[in-house]
Order: sequence, then C-alpha cells, then structure tokens
Amino acid sequence: MPHLTTRDGARLHYLDVGARRGPACVLLHGFGMQGAMWLPVIAPLLARQRFILPDLRGFGGSHRLSIGEQGAIAQHADDVADLIDGLKLQDVRLAGLSMGACTGMEHHARHGFRGVARWLHIDQAPCILNGADWQHGLLGDDQATRLPQWSTAIGAIEARRDRPFETLPLALRRGYWRVLREFLGYAFASKLWQQTAHFTRIDALARRVIPTANWGVYLDTMRAYTEGALDWRASVCGIDRPTTVFIGARSRMYPAAGQRELGRLIPGAKLVEFADAGHTVPFESPRRFVIELNRFLKAA
Repeated sequence: MPHLTTRDGARLHYLDVGARRGPACVLLHGFGMQGAMWLPVIAPLLARQRFILPDLRGFGGSHRLSIGEQGAIAQHADDVADLIDGLKLQDVRLAGLSMGACTGMEHHARHGFRGVARWLHIDQAPCILNGADWQHGLLGDDQATRLPQWSTAIGAIEARRDRPFETLPLALRRGYWRVLREFLGYAFASKLWQQTAHFTRIDALARRVIPTANWGVYLDTMRAYTEGALDWRASVCGIDRPTTVFIGARSRMYPAAGQRELGRLIPGAKLVEFADAGHTVPFESPRRFVIELNRFLKAA
C-alpha cells in the first residue's frame, strides 16, 4: 500500500488509481469514511482520470496516526499539503465531502490552495457552530440540543482514552457508539440509509467494522466539531480558484440555505443542488454525482 511521509514523520496511506495522463483529482473523504469508499462511485471515470484517495488521519490505513496539537482539521490540511508536494502534483482538482470539505477550506486558509487549480466543495457549511449571526451550522436547529449531549458523552470517556477500547466499561462503550451512530445518522436523508448506522448498537459488531486501535482519534475529530471555532466565512472570500459547490437539498447535517451562502462568499462559485440527496451526495445520488463530477473535471 502506498504511503506518503508527512512533515512530522507520519506515514499517510493513500490510493493512486485511474489514468496517468492529465492533472490528478485529490478526493477527500468525510468523517467515518476512508479513501477506498470513493472507488465504487468514481469507477466510470477511472479510464480517463487519475484520482488520489488519501486516508485522512484516524481513518482507513491512517487510523493509527495521531492528531497534532493544532487539531484534527488543521492536521488534515497540512497532510494534504504534504501529499500534493510529496507527489509533485500540479494543477490539482481538489474535492472534499463534509470533513474533507472542511479540510479543503483549511488548506486554503493555511496553504493558499498551493498546487490546486480547481476546488469542488461537497455538502459542508462554511461555519460549524451556530450563533447570533449564523444559524446554518452543524445539524441546523438540532445543534442546541445535540451538541451538549455529545460533548457530555465525549467528556465521560475522555479520561480513559489511554486504555484499550475493549477494556472500557460496557456503558461507556455504548455511549461512545451512540454518539457516532447519531452523528452518522444525520448524514442521510432517507430512513433506509439512516438504518445503516445501526450496526453500532452491537458493540462486538461495531468494533469489527470501525477500527478502535486508536479510538481516541475519533474523539479528537468530534471535539473539533463540538468545541472548535471552525469558521471559514472570512477566508473563503479570498478563494481565487474556480469553485463548484455540490449541495444536498435534503441535507440534515448542514442546512442547504447555509451552503447556498457560499455562492455569495466565494467569487464566481457555481452551485449545483441535488434535489433528492442528503449530506452524502455521492452515495445518495451516485449517477448524477458522476455526471457533475465529470463536468467539474473537464471544465476549462
């Protein structure tokens, strides 16, 4: 499996698939995912497009890597910068879903989109937490009740993060899985898709599906959402790369109204709405996603 050594000596796992001609598209996955999950969606484009699919720290082949003091999203952004530089990529088509879109915005804020020619932003608000001047953040109207609950659950387990997950009291493990299940449940618009997160109700099954060797990394990432000041509204105004925004019109994770604000904030941004999709646009509307992704990749 290919790995890229980052600035702090970590070995970041990635996949390099598809055609070898032309600029590469770097696809950044969301929370709870890994790079390989893009493969079924992008399969129709592999004959003519190169894709780089990194596993962001804490996920997939990069699960055991620790998050630095700067926090999860900043760490991911630095790793993407190292990936682009290390692989000597030029004119990159950078695309990110959810946490991957946060990573993309942070890459712009920290690294000025160095090496990036075009940006595809997939179902992510430019500000996570709601406030007096913003009501379109994570979970929308549910944020005021859900985030305190999740913060309490995270705090209850945080002090034991140095212990192997399987040795934690069952009640704590169930609380941990409940937070992940609720978070992942918001990713889908349809009830059928929401049911896919219910495997976490069974501790032994959940541990087989979701790696727990470095289980604390999920706490780090969740804390970035529940406690971090993740607000890119000021910085995205300076994006000078051609930008396309994919919006799941039925997104429960981020209200579509807040994502439409990116059309005002990012000069010249093109908005594409998926009427029947929730947050996970590539998986809830795969056929149209491939069509629109291909348009993004072929745009002059």
